[in-house]
Amino acid sequence: MATPLTELPYTQNEGLVRASRHIADALREHRDLAVMIVRVRDVERLCASFGHLKATELIDEFHTGLSGIGRKNDAIERIGDRKFAVLLNGLTNRGHATLAARKIERIARQTRSRQDVLPDLRTDIGIVLCPMQGNDPHGLLRSAEIASLDGRRSKKPVCFFDEQSAQQLFDDWGLEQRLQAALESGDLSLHFQAKTCVSSGNVIGAEGLMRWHDPEFGPISPEVFIDLAEATGQIVELTEFAIQTACRRLSEWSDLLPNLRIAINITPSIVTSTDIIEVLKSATKIWNVSADRLTLEVTENALIEDPNLSHDVLTKIRELGCQVSIDDFGTGYSSLAYLKEIPADELKIDRTFVMGMLNDAGDYKIVEHTIGIAKSFGLSVVAEGIESEATLLELQKLGCDYAQGYYISKPLPAEKFADFCRNYSASIK
Repeated sequence: MATPLTELPYTQNEGLVRASRHIADALREHRDLAVMIVRVRDVERLCASFGHLKATELIDEFHTGLSGIGRKNDAIERIGDRKFAVLLNGLTNRGHATLAARKIERIARQTRSRQDVLPDLRTDIGIVLCPMQGNDPHGLLRSAEIASLDGRRSKKPVCFFDEQSAQQLFDDWGLEQRLQAALESGDLSLHFQAKTCVSSGNVIGAEGLMRWHDPEFGPISPEVFIDLAEATGQIVELTEFAIQTACRRLSEWSDLLPNLRIAINITPSIVTSTDIIEVLKSATKIWNVSADRLTLEVTENALIEDPNLSHDVLTKIRELGCQVSIDDFGTGYSSLAYLKEIPADELKIDRTFVMGMLNDAGDYKIVEHTIGIAKSFGLSVVAEGIESEATLLELQKLGCDYAQGYYISKPLPAEKFADFCRNYSASIK
């Protein structure tokens, strides 16, 4: 049975992780790759006219048609309710990529032919060429995402990423002003993804993940608006919103979840600014929440931009009582000499290694050794990206402390997260 569109995660799902990993493999093997984001248009109109179930079936059929175009070393991943990452190997120029995009458009139109009354299915396709236009998987996907949005703005169904056009997109759509309005109007929210204790199965925490649903444009990817906030200087307000919201929820859930800890991601510019200290002091005081109920997650790469300043800021954060977690461990600097100097309490193993650990001996070794390294430094370990009971049980054998992933729970709005915690079994599934 088709999953209703409203129940599908928008970003940061398993498909997005697999797409990032596929791009990383292509970069490592020096393969040319066309990275496409394919977005189905007018889904709201389809749902309103024919119902969510029929619209979902139509997009599922389109997904099936897309999967049929894949060749060796290609990948087609569903990364949202109406959005796909199409990664085509060996496409070295815009002409070849355009031909492939036209084929995708034909598949969309042919999908309609299998339905009696539904109109033509239309798409926006954003394209970036790898490695000519970048060498970072997340950056390439983000650029393709922006290109697809740019195509929607300029009414071009196939659009290649261009820096100047991307800036024009931000200017024309007024995203900076929209983001400011979202901060003030309530269009921003935090969703919460549960973290459980591997040994007991109890919910012990959650990661707070920012979501933005614009009244006109619908969901806007964090990959877009977090970068926008960094570029415009709004990241401090965005971070303050996340911390205030997390503290408010902790206060509201004090009876239901008295020991819950919420983790918030902080960006490189935040970890090299002492402003975060006052934000934390203010939020915990306003909501009467102990600082040890908060964990701030920072990536390895953020720590090496200004090691001395980031060290001082993280030290002050811990002195307040907050915990510090090193996110995506294994994908960045990963120097043991540097690790021993980082003021941290926790390591999070990057999901790409966790998701592959049962089928890839290299990934398994990375997970195993990371757990051992963390223990030797007195750090707890979180494994994210858990998709199966088998992975969870293997992590238990390896001595991992905490687990996070879709097998346990997808990110949920606050009310649904509270319900999840009420109903969650304390035993390992």
